[in-house]
Amino acid sequence: MSDTKVRKKASATTQVTPVSKGSAIIDMKAAVQTAMAFAKEMLPAARDIRLEEVEPTSGGWSVVISYAKSQSPTFAVLRGEEESRDYKKIAIESESGQAKSLKVWK
Repeated sequence: MSDTKVRKKASATTQVTPVSKGSAIIDMKAAVQTAMAFAKEMLPAARDIRLEEVEPTSGGWSVVISYAKSQSPTFAVLRGEEESRDYKKIAIESESGQAKSLKVWK
């Protein structure tokens, strides 16, 4: 019976294996950090940047971020509306750990 408990516990734990080509491996956390830094650099006017999705790809990671569209959220907040957001998909290469593309998502 203890084997069953161990198996259930092990199967409940989610592990994400980094994707790599060659010797360098960029894990999920590093890919997200790189994508966030890249987004701040490429989109300096963006505010309230949020992580939306992370997915391994054959050459690295696909990271989706969102950010607030308007510069002043005051009117939306006063009306009780959620602020509209733009979504971007950033491809992070596993070998170099660098951002390779920035695309519109959604």
